[in-house]
Amino acid sequence: MPAPLLPRSLQIIIPLLAMLLLPMAAGAKEPPIATGKMLGDTCASCHGTQGKSFDEYMPSLAGIDRQQLILAMQDYRADRRASVVMNRVAKGYNDREIEAIADYFSKIK
Repeated sequence: MPAPLLPRSLQIIIPLLAMLLLPMAAGAKEPPIATGKMLGDTCASCHGTQGKSFDEYMPSLAGIDRQQLILAMQDYRADRRASVVMNRVAKGYNDREIEAIADYFSKIK
């Protein structure tokens, strides 16, 4: 049996790289982001299920004005608005995700 032209590790890696890079070369768009509901569900432990707060000290997000929430999250992310927790949380979201969260909560009655 003749020796392979490439080491076994490269025989595995090259096809995997091709599978990963081919969509990019073909002009694939960004992968879809999680839904606003999915992202908003992460807020439930503090802001309540569906953003309906269960505590007078925690603001409800349900029914909040979309633009108000977007601006608040952007301010938290940029450290223009002080909060022990929200500054860290907001840094985990990009603009599209923040908009999806705001869309979700603004539509809850």
